[in-house]
Amino acid sequence: MERTKAIILAAGKGSRLHSEEADLPKALRKVGDKTLIEHVLSGIDFVKPEDVTIVIGVLGEKIQQYLGDRYNYVWQKEQKGTAHAMLCAEPTASGFDGPVLCLYCDMPLLSRDTYQRMVREHIEHHAANTLLAAKIHPIPAFGRLIRDEKGELCDIVEDSACTPEQKLIDEVNVGIQVMQGSVMWDALKKVQNDNPKHEYYLTGVVKVIHEMGLKQHAVVTPDTPEYWGVNTMEELERVEQYMKAHKA
Repeated sequence: MERTKAIILAAGKGSRLHSEEADLPKALRKVGDKTLIEHVLSGIDFVKPEDVTIVIGVLGEKIQQYLGDRYNYVWQKEQKGTAHAMLCAEPTASGFDGPVLCLYCDMPLLSRDTYQRMVREHIEHHAANTLLAAKIHPIPAFGRLIRDEKGELCDIVEDSACTPEQKLIDEVNVGIQVMQGSVMWDALKKVQNDNPKHEYYLTGVVKVIHEMGLKQHAVVTPDTPEYWGVNTMEELERVEQYMKAHKA
């Protein structure tokens, strides 16, 4: 497979996982016999460690100590959103024009096959940006994929901002992206924070790249537990029970 870089966002507080009480960053909460971030790193083991950048923040020094110096680390000192977090990785991940996996530390069930499929289809479609999306029923409160009259991806609208018509769209954003290194940094810098939280969201690059006139692609799959994220103690328990039930 073509050389790929990866950026893992692991700067979040994880307050709903009671991370501060446990004195652990979210990324180091254990599911089964591995931490959340170790599950993610296992899924992208086709990416060389020196090509992986981990964006850290709250209690980030613990992540560095735990994982060691095989990976690159950058700090997100202020929580300004996921696009801002990705931009923090520019010092270690820029200067590379190929595919860059943009992912999260809290999706431990995503498989190596899915990550590789994303990179493969990104390359095959000569895309500037590739999203992982799913058709899920009933439709969850995820961002909806918006397409223009030609069927091209042009935006992602968060559930809270959807019109009644957009609420009916069953193509939803899962969160993982592959961006072409040659365009991603310029695109990230153009993302606006015109939302109630005034944060810079990674999903904003879809509109930006569409306005740049560049091709985007969505890997649309059926509903699967692979997409389960871990934001609460209940979700942590659900993922743990799933892993126990499906242990090889």
